[in-house]
Amino acid sequence: MLKSVGQVDSVRVVTLLDDYAGYETSFYAQHGIALLAEVSAQGSCRRILLDVGQAATPILHNMALLGLDPSSIDAIFLSHCHYDHTEGLVDMLKAIGKELLPVIAHPDIFRGNYIFDPFIRNIGITHKNGVEAIEAAGGHLVLADQAFEIMPGVLSTGEVKRKTDFECQGIGTYNLVDGVISGDTILDDISIVINVKDSGLVVLSGCSHAGIINIVNHSKEITGVDEVELVMGGFHLIEATDERISKTAQAFQKLNVNTVVAGHCTGLKACAELARALGDKFTLLQCGTTLTIPR
Repeated sequence: MLKSVGQVDSVRVVTLLDDYAGYETSFYAQHGIALLAEVSAQGSCRRILLDVGQAATPILHNMALLGLDPSSIDAIFLSHCHYDHTEGLVDMLKAIGKELLPVIAHPDIFRGNYIFDPFIRNIGITHKNGVEAIEAAGGHLVLADQAFEIMPGVLSTGEVKRKTDFECQGIGTYNLVDGVISGDTILDDISIVINVKDSGLVVLSGCSHAGIINIVNHSKEITGVDEVELVMGGFHLIEATDERISKTAQAFQKLNVNTVVAGHCTGLKACAELARALGDKFTLLQCGTTLTIPR
């Protein structure tokens, strides 16, 4: 637990990008995710963008439909290195148009990250979004592997403690560091935690490679707050076994999370099971999905 964790008055989370555009909408969808957290505290509002998809174009299109100005974004938070979360970074920085905009990530985010099936391919950050390109576009890198407060009441989880026995580590990707190839457990997977006054925690995740139940439990541990109001993002259960999906749904029931919103890499089977187990507490993520806490 951090020594002291602040509180915010409210947060509005807007889904700027997801794999699903939604029924009868004009949003652009793409394999990826981007969540905008608008955090209000002490009479001011700060906007943090979690992930930037594969390209800025659909995000900017959707922001225009929602009446949101890119220049209002105060920081970008990258949940991990994969292309569907990072490839739009430099173009988003250019659209935001600020100097020294904080880009928060894990120190290992720039490692070479590969798959070899069906053929060798880098799925991590490309040269287009390297350190020099980020800085040239106005970004200021803040790389930390430990939990810290981005502002009072808003935290990066840092590396998540992986304790849950049914949450598999790794998805068959490999790191290439100093000429050595090794299995990847995606330690750079980090999430945002927001402590909302009189409501509890809001947990926002990109892909949950650390395991979504691990992430929620870790969030409770570092904040010292037991109540969880909202868990939202991708849970990467698309290739999970039926047993893991079932145990994840059961764990959510025991955690007594008030609202679970899942999409992107969660998968149809897992979303169906979460909906069955959680009933009205579950919502399918899609472009434009917006939640405000407190309600």
